[in-house]
Amino acid sequence: MDPLSQKPIGIALMDRSPLTLAGLSCFIGTLNEPSEIIVQETSMTAVSEGLLYQPVDILITELNGLNETTSQGRETLLSLCTQLPTLRVIVYTRNQKGDDLGKLLDVTNISVISRGDELQLVGEFFNRVFNGERVLSPLIGSYLARADSDDVSSLHNLTRCENDVLTSLFNGMSLREIAELQHRSIKTISAHKCNAMRKLQVKNDSELFSLRKNITQQFACD
Repeated sequence: MDPLSQKPIGIALMDRSPLTLAGLSCFIGTLNEPSEIIVQETSMTAVSEGLLYQPVDILITELNGLNETTSQGRETLLSLCTQLPTLRVIVYTRNQKGDDLGKLLDVTNISVISRGDELQLVGEFFNRVFNGERVLSPLIGSYLARADSDDVSSLHNLTRCENDVLTSLFNGMSLREIAELQHRSIKTISAHKCNAMRKLQVKNDSELFSLRKNITQQFACD
């Protein structure tokens, strides 16, 4: 996805707490990219209705707001993404349930960042989304990891390059950053990721990150 133009980025905020909304607004003002807060709401339903009449570039939201369950908020968000396919979404959440978070990852314009991440990292992740990247923070990856034991025999088929790419992804790096670190093209890094996913028999980032715990444990033993 191409970076947004230099005009201020239009932003919508949603959180059930007005105090949190005020804090988010101030925090966004400290970031590198010029931005403008256009919509602030305390429920997913209200922000969804508002964005149909006041278009923005990016929505930064919790999974649910006032008088909404997580399931209701998530479904409203997914419906909004269908209606507004160019909208970028940052789910900035306290939620730590893999089942709730994993259902977001099939929508490619949704990034997910944990409120447990350090503010310096959160600022970096926000800036990356503002510049067109998709971000899944390391803590979110850990929440997606399966608690139960899975068969990891296919890990032995991964090459060292594929291992290195997955390790970097699990540490929160983008494909571009991995390419720069390894002095390779993004196309090559993407190919390593795709080959690893094929060997692990996973179809998307949600399934890949659900294996994070077992993959990183296996790497540590190699």
